[in-house]
Amino acid sequence: MTQQAHDEAPAPRFLIARFSALGDIVLMQPLVHALRTHYGPEARIDLICLRRSASAAALLSGLDDVHLIDRGTAEVVPALKALRFDYLLDFHGNVRSRSLARQLDAMTLRVDKAAFARWTLVRGWRKEPVRTFVDRCFDVVRPFGVVPPAAESHGPGAWGNFQLGDAPAGVPEEHLALSLSSSQPGKHLSDAVVNEVIVTSSERHVPVVIYGGPAEADRAEAIQANHPDVTLLAGEVDLQTTTAALAQAKALVTGDTATMHLGAGLGLPVGSVWGCTRPSLGLAPWRPHPDSRAFLPAGSTAPCSKHGASCKHTKSDDPFDSQRCGQQVDPKAVRAWLEGLL
Repeated sequence: MTQQAHDEAPAPRFLIARFSALGDIVLMQPLVHALRTHYGPEARIDLICLRRSASAAALLSGLDDVHLIDRGTAEVVPALKALRFDYLLDFHGNVRSRSLARQLDAMTLRVDKAAFARWTLVRGWRKEPVRTFVDRCFDVVRPFGVVPPAAESHGPGAWGNFQLGDAPAGVPEEHLALSLSSSQPGKHLSDAVVNEVIVTSSERHVPVVIYGGPAEADRAEAIQANHPDVTLLAGEVDLQTTTAALAQAKALVTGDTATMHLGAGLGLPVGSVWGCTRPSLGLAPWRPHPDSRAFLPAGSTAPCSKHGASCKHTKSDDPFDSQRCGQQVDPKAVRAWLEGLL
């Protein structure tokens, strides 16, 4: 093909498939940003995801459209066929995405899920960490000349900018953001860590804002009863508004949650507190602020499970069972990090 013919070729049309939790959708931002930067406005870049993840998809800048499904891809296949995508970027590799690949007349490129490597990590047979999910996604788009940002890039320089709403009134600027937990019992911050974060921040006159969804609202209110100066954003605040508030933070302390990835994308120093999952599973914050730090449980370095649903050290369903991994993180280590940071 001559250079002139190449220049006149139509811009490619990409469909990204990712059917998972909020944090997994947030992690699409660096890829969308890189594709848009490489191809410019002429390319089409769409995302297909579950409707329950629509709030995270709304944060992604650079997309042309988001296609939401409740159960199966058949709900949107006619509309997708009409858009004539050139490439399906399968960043999930499940039954839904494989079904979609069979139904679309598009070249499919799939991410390496590193399933065996993660399985052997959980079993304790592997010691080498798995490469981060975002880096493995960049392997998929490398044939197009799309490469990861420079190694020294972090935050918006590597991720691009989220589409934010307006920050809610009453959220103090330069606050310490504290995210309590996720839907999995193996990802809850211990009461000891939460208390240490609040006390350390208070000693340095840095206001604390507690983040979380409706499931964390009761715990957040109980914490506020003991620490009346904290501000609560745990409840029915939408994700774009929450992220706009988080953008005003000075730093973030969080478990392995969607908030952790949002903090990395916003360029905050992230103190990630780990329990039954571990960064070695490829779950570490991608390109966070250089002052970020991970806090791991004492003892075993092997993760208990891929998603934090189970713990090897207890049969209890209680997230705060004393034997659970998240309860073994040293709150004094978190304090020392905050003292140097704040």
